[in-house]
Parts: sequence; structure tokens; C-alpha cells
Amino acid sequence: MTLPSRNQFRVAATAAELARFREQAWRLYEPAPPTELAAFGQHWRLRPGLTFTPFANAVRCTAHCAFCSEELQRYDGHQLTARRLIDDYPAYFARLREVLRPFRHWPLGLSLSGLEATAEPRWLRELLATLTALEAEGVVFDEKVLYTNGSGLATSPDLALALQDFGLTRLELSRCHDDEGVNQQIMRFNRNQPIRHNAVYAHTVGWLHGHLAVKNSCILTRLGIATLPDVERYLAWAAGLGVRQVVFRELSRLEGSYLPNVFTDWIEQQRVPIEPLLGAVAPTLDAPRPGWKYAGSTFGYYYYNEHYRYQQLEVIFETSSYPALQAANATNVLQKLILHSDGTLAGDWDPDSRVLSRAQPQPAATQP
Repeated sequence: MTLPSRNQFRVAATAAELARFREQAWRLYEPAPPTELAAFGQHWRLRPGLTFTPFANAVRCTAHCAFCSEELQRYDGHQLTARRLIDDYPAYFARLREVLRPFRHWPLGLSLSGLEATAEPRWLRELLATLTALEAEGVVFDEKVLYTNGSGLATSPDLALALQDFGLTRLELSRCHDDEGVNQQIMRFNRNQPIRHNAVYAHTVGWLHGHLAVKNSCILTRLGIATLPDVERYLAWAAGLGVRQVVFRELSRLEGSYLPNVFTDWIEQQRVPIEPLLGAVAPTLDAPRPGWKYAGSTFGYYYYNEHYRYQQLEVIFETSSYPALQAANATNVLQKLILHSDGTLAGDWDPDSRVLSRAQPQPAATQP
């Protein structure tokens, strides 16, 4: 089976080409021809390489990140999945099996995200068991990624073993600063979460290294990591924990497409544009900062990455655009599949947009 590519990797050959990559970013992504699939009584056009997310919302999140995308609502949005918890596990997992069976033998990327998937270990274990059973029936996950703040992995370390048995491709572990006090100002963990302390974080990362590929994810903010010296200090700290891959992400560009609230205000006030950092790392292709080596660029349908080698680490700088994501979602090609906590399968983070299938209401119990 030829597996589809989720993005496009290119290596700039000249300084002018690298400058064009940076200027155009995700706009240089070239969509592959879509594939048709019959499901739920209709024919759908799918982007090759699309991903599937079973929205993690069994309990409230263990942190309250100031940049949380689940607190953003589009002007054309209807409701937020984050507001509705998964309160009926048997019904949820039966629905999960139902919505994935039409996609058997179609390669999907699995993206475990939403709120915090590790916050409720029983739900996560049952999710992994259900997905494993579906794989035995022919569902294909060619990449499996968990995006997590690590809270449940600190309190239930055996989850790492379950994820290892499941064949997780990598774990993207969020940490926005090497100083736990500054990190807490940004990520705002609940006070009863041990992972907020650096000593617990370091112990957890050390345990994870024995079982999973760990990639650190750091959101760039004016309050936290904002300059290249900040980046290099963070990398020295991460390397000391045994981490070998780190991504620094610019806060996603909203460009006025979301209703104003305290989260949109914080995002715009704290935004650290990626361009000055890229210019500091590699002003031109021929004259990078000492110790840094350009390795290539990745283009996605709403994001752009630059890859570097720094000492023994792979370092990625990423920028993304929510309006570009929405523009892709507005086409007649499905870019992503999300199973929302109410059982709706949609091609959008809004459960009332790009709906493929809704859960049938359960009959009311009869009184004896």
C-alpha cells in the first residue's frame, strides 16, 4: 500500500528560494487530487492523508492554557465541543466503531487531541482498546500522535505502557517554558496537578523515554520563549532531559476570524511572530547562526515549518493560519475527521459544520 503524504517537504536550494518559502508559507502547499468514498448514504471527497480525531473530552481539562483554541469561537460558529463531556462511555465507543467502519482500508492519521486525553485514564485505555479492535477489522492508522500536557502520564505512568502497546508513533508533550513559574503563568495547570513542577516533569519525561518517542512542543509567547537566546536556553534544558526533538510554535494566526474574548486578546498581546526568529537563525541560507543547520521546510494546508539541526537536536519552527484552515474546510473536500463528544462525525472542529453523520437518539427506557 502506498501511504499518502499529509504535507510536503522541500529543501530550499538558494537563499532566494528560502525567502520565498517564508513569504508564501502554507500558500505553497499543493493539494493532492481528492479520493471519493461512499459513507453514510453519500459520496465524499477526501484529502489523501486526512487525519481522524476522537475529541478527548471525558473530563474537564487539567490545565487552563491562556492560548487554548477550544475557548475560541468563530463568527460563523455554533457550539463548542469542549462544553459537552462524554458522559456515556458504552454509547460513545459503540459510536466510534460505527463511524470508523466505512473507512476500513483507507489510511488515516490518528490525532489524539481535543482537551486532555490523559486526564481520564479509564477513558483513554478504553479508547486505545477500541481502536486496536478496529485495526484488527481493517481500519488503518498510518500515524498515531498524542498531543498532551502530560498531566495524566505523571499520575498514571502505566498509560505509557498502554500507548506503547498501541504503537503510538510519537507523543507531543507541551511545555511553554523551562522555568516552572513562568510555565504556570502560561499553561495554568490545576493546583493539584504534579506535572506543573519541573522535578515531576523531568521524572515523567525520563520514564516516557523508555517507552515512547517524545517531542517537546513549546508555544512562543512574549511572556515565555520569545527570542533566539530564549530558544537556545530552552533547548539546553530539553536536551538535559533527554529530549531530541523540539517544536516551537507561533500562536495560530486568527486574523479577525474569531469572536473577541479574553483568549483572543491574550493571544494577540502575547504573539511572537515567527519571521524574526527565522531571520535570526538563518538570515540567509549561506550564513546561519553558528551551531544551526537548515534541513528543510514542510508545507501543510494551513501551516508551514522550518527544520533545523542544533547540536544533537532536531528543531522545528512552525506557523499556522486558522483562516487558511477554515478556507480549506469550506471546500467540498474533507480535510479532517472529528468525532465530537455528542457522537457527531464532522469535517470541522464545529460539530454543526461539515457534518457526515449524527448519532441516532437513544430510545427512552421503559418503566416496568
